[in-house]
Amino acid sequence: MSAEETATEPSEAPSTLFQPDASETEAPAPDTSERPEWLLEKFNSPEDQAKAYSDLYGAYSKKTEDMRAEVKAEAAEDYAKSLGVPDDIDGYTYPEGFEAPDGEVDLTLKEWAKANNVGKEAFESLISDVYAKTQVNFEAEKEKLGEHADTRISRVNKWITKNVDEAHFEKVSKVMQDATGVEFFEHLIKRSADRGFAPDDLGTTTPQKTLSRDGIRKMQADPRFGDDNEYTDMVRGQWQAFAKQQEAQQRQRR
Repeated sequence: MSAEETATEPSEAPSTLFQPDASETEAPAPDTSERPEWLLEKFNSPEDQAKAYSDLYGAYSKKTEDMRAEVKAEAAEDYAKSLGVPDDIDGYTYPEGFEAPDGEVDLTLKEWAKANNVGKEAFESLISDVYAKTQVNFEAEKEKLGEHADTRISRVNKWITKNVDEAHFEKVSKVMQDATGVEFFEHLIKRSADRGFAPDDLGTTTPQKTLSRDGIRKMQADPRFGDDNEYTDMVRGQWQAFAKQQEAQQRQRR
């Protein structure tokens, strides 16, 4: 074949227009760095091993904190037991002869004692030495009413029973906690007598007709006058009411 024929012979047509860049198709250069001696065989890279160590440390730290909390709780429980603190608030009891307070006060006292590691004996001491002093001493209050305290209290109780609605008994009982409360109701009874109403033997109040001096004298002549404190007060109330009645009649005559 001549040189001319060779020059004019068509070259082989390309099969695609895409011709990849030789730089992009080159195979990656082999990693010639050596594997560190400290890298464990189960890890492919130092990064894998570092991550595993980090996860392990986190788990260990969490477990350590849990153990500390558990130990602390056990120590606190042992300390509470050494003080005699009951397992729950129902374990607290009141001293013998001491009446437990109302529900809310009772619950608050026991919950406070439990929260502050107060033992059973310490709780009873607290009630006896501190809380009991906030309660009314009924014996001391009766002494303030004098030797006829029982009679005076009985008279007031009868009057209240007959003249106060049962729905108000709870309020009345709070007033009748001390000598001052008894004296308050005695004042009401006296005012009732002054207005022409006098308590009879049952403690009820009955409207009186026009009072007379002779009628009151007959009541005063009764053996109960001077011996029966309740009866004596009633007669004296009649005299006071009679005096006011006379004053009113005199004013009308004017």
